[in-house]
Amino acid sequence: MKIIDDIFQLKENNHDLCVAIGAFDGIHEGHKNVIEGAIKRAKKIGGKSVVFTFDKHPKSFVSQKTAPKLINSKEEKIHLLKKLGVDYVIFQKFDENFSDLTPLEFLKLLKMFGTREIFVGFNFRFGAGGAATADDMIKMGKTCGIEVYKTNPVVSGKKVISSTLIRELITCGELDTVKNLLGYNLFIIGNVIHGKKYGRQLGFPTANLKLMDKIYPPFGIYGAKVQIEGYDRVYDGVVNIGRNPTLKDGELSVETHILDFSDYIYGKKVVVELIKNLRSEKKFDSMDELKKAIANDVLIWKEYLQNN
Repeated sequence: MKIIDDIFQLKENNHDLCVAIGAFDGIHEGHKNVIEGAIKRAKKIGGKSVVFTFDKHPKSFVSQKTAPKLINSKEEKIHLLKKLGVDYVIFQKFDENFSDLTPLEFLKLLKMFGTREIFVGFNFRFGAGGAATADDMIKMGKTCGIEVYKTNPVVSGKKVISSTLIRELITCGELDTVKNLLGYNLFIIGNVIHGKKYGRQLGFPTANLKLMDKIYPPFGIYGAKVQIEGYDRVYDGVVNIGRNPTLKDGELSVETHILDFSDYIYGKKVVVELIKNLRSEKKFDSMDELKKAIANDVLIWKEYLQNN
């Protein structure tokens, strides 16, 4: 999969590109319908599949304060798209020049770089100020020689699967429902950084990840699955997401104690899948109380794994 930071980095001699367009935050089951449509068609016509998305949420260009927190970091989105088998991903910078393009200018730009077919969601909008709809794109595409496909919404229960709904569920800690809507466990990717070694002093060394500007579930302790760069095995782990009120109150971090593991992995990339909330974050009166609590967290997670 080739990653491109701007559509103008594409060579103009491309042809038969099947392009899925959208913010695709979370890459949930609805998004997959759009993206997989482009992948299947590209394979059928001997072309290339392209995901055209953005480096930040488009709403952040209007106001950073009102823009939603992202479900996935850029690295996490790349991780998911590689699994789907996309040929190219364009992380378009949503700046003033791009946001001022009219709907027709945008389509002509895509045509210039070899786009043959476009795939969008049912509620897709494009052009300056979001002036045009998916139905408008279908009509305008015909004038540009581009076939446009609009996918139907994917419904779970009585609700349409959306990034907004998933963000709400993450905030409430509804991990099982989030998994159903995403099609995968909520996860965090990051490189292991040096911490203050408090976990090691307690007998529970942790792999520390820097908290990113994205949405997280409620602060607390979680049972997790952990994949480590360069290791074939998937490990079990207990994760603390939050402020560490007992040892370093106010310092936000993600700390993972990897069960039955003691290798030196600083700088390595890890993928931490959050499976189950074990308890809320709590401030303890002493290091000894904290140590007992962590030991109990590990025990609870091990018992859960044995029974599930």
